Amino acid sequence: MRHFPIINVDPGTPYKMGFHYGRQAADQIRNGLADYRTLFAQTSTMTWEEIGSYALSYTPVVKAADPDLTDEVRGIADGAGVSFADIMILNTRYEITKFPKPHECTSYALLPEATKDGIAYVGQNWDYRVGILDHIVILHYTMPDGTRIVGAAEAGQVIRNGFNSHGIGLCANNLQSKGDNRGTALPVTFLRRKVLQSRSFEEAKKLLLETKRTVSNNFMLGSAEGRALDFETSPLGTDLIEPINGILTHANHFVVDPAKEALERSPRGDRLYELLAQKRGSIDVPWIIRCLSDHENYPKAICRHPADTSLPMARRSCTVAGIIYNLSEGVAHICAGASCENEFVAVPL
Repeated sequence: MRHFPIINVDPGTPYKMGFHYGRQAADQIRNGLADYRTLFAQTSTMTWEEIGSYALSYTPVVKAADPDLTDEVRGIADGAGVSFADIMILNTRYEITKFPKPHECTSYALLPEATKDGIAYVGQNWDYRVGILDHIVILHYTMPDGTRIVGAAEAGQVIRNGFNSHGIGLCANNLQSKGDNRGTALPVTFLRRKVLQSRSFEEAKKLLLETKRTVSNNFMLGSAEGRALDFETSPLGTDLIEPINGILTHANHFVVDPAKEALERSPRGDRLYELLAQKRGSIDVPWIIRCLSDHENYPKAICRHPADTSLPMARRSCTVAGIIYNLSEGVAHICAGASCENEFVAVPL
């Protein structure tokens, strides 16, 4: 049975934290870089060096937003024995692979009124390529101020989704709007990390609303205090979606303003809501797992499997992780691969 390795990052200077992370995850980071070299050789007109230069063009905006993050990236690179540009590629891969972009991920938030024992949850099925399964890690950060963060990422990334000891949880989905462009703004991965350092729901909300963006992304934000919002963000503006009866779900299309849409509509968000709502008031981890394992509308189901035989296996779309963040009790449940056939491992905060 496949399990993702857990990388424990101890408090220290940003560089030392990054070095500690990079040294522990060196094999996975190198696997990931080899995977992306192969992918870009097959799909991009740019050389690896040109892609690195593009990734490095984001450095000034990252440094302006939070210089600690660039120091951490340098530490990750040195700890893994790779270049700074290599780690910047991993942390800007959402932007690099944005055009064109497939459907990815189905996320949810559950308020205490909808769950068994009044627990708040945030989570998702993380959908991407089969090729990244060997370089996903679970990160457990302890920040110098005592904030703890647990989440999942491709090795070398500062984090992609997770939750913290202040009860803030964040998951995300791809969106693509007619306004997406190759301008330079804070890359999505770095924004997610900043949100996961927030000490309150309002602080996280402010970051998501006010950060400039050049590409679209959907953010599912929840808190242990029983609040949740979905943010449909794009260069054309941000729209908010609130829970209905304590349940909030989203996939990969614009719900509030469909005129922004550059992808076809996905049924997965509505389907996940329908499934979760069947046990409103008594939703628990086993039921969430069952919902994340749903195959209705296969091959475009909530639980994704690598069905497109026209592509090399490493490039086929699949669910690479099932994720449940219990914000109230401080525990993550994460499975490696499709939710229907893999074990969910409990990771305490």
